[in-house]
Amino acid sequence: MNDFLKHFHLSWDTLIGYLPAIIGSIVCFGITILLANLLSKAVNKYALKRSKDTLIANFIGKIVWAVILILGTVLALGILGLGTISNKILAGAGLTTFIVGFALKDIGENFLSGLILAFSRPYHVGNLIECTGVKGVVQSMTMRQTTVEAENGRIILIPNSAIIKNPLIKYVNDDNNLRQEFSISVEAAQTKNAIELIRKTVSSFDYVMQGEKPVKIVVESLSGANVKLLVIFWFDTAKFKGSRSGSKSEVFLAVLEKLNEAGYKYTG
Repeated sequence: MNDFLKHFHLSWDTLIGYLPAIIGSIVCFGITILLANLLSKAVNKYALKRSKDTLIANFIGKIVWAVILILGTVLALGILGLGTISNKILAGAGLTTFIVGFALKDIGENFLSGLILAFSRPYHVGNLIECTGVKGVVQSMTMRQTTVEAENGRIILIPNSAIIKNPLIKYVNDDNNLRQEFSISVEAAQTKNAIELIRKTVSSFDYVMQGEKPVKIVVESLSGANVKLLVIFWFDTAKFKGSRSGSKSEVFLAVLEKLNEAGYKYTG
């Protein structure tokens, strides 16, 4: 019994001796949590204001929170006299980060590319873009990929790293006015009249824009006795309720019908 009481008093004295360090460590950790929450929210708001992207703002806020938490935890362990353990934690975290980063190289590459795109903002949702042979309207963007809707209505996912590494074409448009185009070849002798007929037909649709964005017909190339024409028009999405590809199909079919009625010979 005496030995038990002796060890108990020794343990109690040791606890009393460490009590200031324990209290200091708890206070330090509490301040760390409070500071991490406050700073992460502030950074989140600032990032959201600059990037206009909730995803990237939340990500940066979490990174700031994690960094402050790690530093505060290491400091709290140092106050307890466990500096050696904190050093091992930092070393282990660095090694783990290296291993995971190497194993998930492609995912990390797309993720970093998403950060660059979020801040540089080369395009927005609703813009018509073309990259690596894929052309479509941007539907959404995450940290890993950009989702576009092609002219045929298919949804295509483009890795963000592909957009960073390859040339990107952004067509002039805005949220309500989308650019559309198609090609058609007519006989060289009929080119001038065919252009006027095509322009009149395309302009006849009420959702096709006029004025600042008139219908454009460009001579692209000459192949034998045929001239290839590129027809470009913009349509107002507020007036056309169908899909983007639907507007192109409707206009294109009307052009073919008018060319047939006028007796013009054409190819796709």
